[in-house]
Amino acid sequence: MKKIICILLAAAALSVQLSAEPSKANERNEANWTSLSYVNIPVYKILDSKDGYIVIYEKNKVGAGETVIPKKWAKGTADEPRKLKIRALPSGKLKSFMTIVKKDGEFQRVILTIPESRQDSVWGIADYRKQIEGTDKDTLEEIEL
Repeated sequence: MKKIICILLAAAALSVQLSAEPSKANERNEANWTSLSYVNIPVYKILDSKDGYIVIYEKNKVGAGETVIPKKWAKGTADEPRKLKIRALPSGKLKSFMTIVKKDGEFQRVILTIPESRQDSVWGIADYRKQIEGTDKDTLEEIEL
């Protein structure tokens, strides 16, 4: 009796396995591809100014570059979604970085992953008396890596 039950269970398992349809989740189909792309760039220093952030970043592991990100990008509206998101960096896990998101090769948004504490060495202060050039721009210029 036990042998018959074991044989029936084995036959049932085998028939289920053979009749199963192969998964299409792993199939590559260009219709499912997205037009979004992103690049992560290490950040050396962020200087806080009155109207924006001056970000000093790593250029292809050799040298440094600089860009200005307006603070007004952090506020979004229904017509124009926000272009700047500041994400908290877990303490001691990673180094600060900046993510630039593009859709069809056109700038979409920038995400700064940085420590929340302004006491961290990544943060600095720019001269508040001087007007920073580039705080009125609408898109992030092409970053040289």
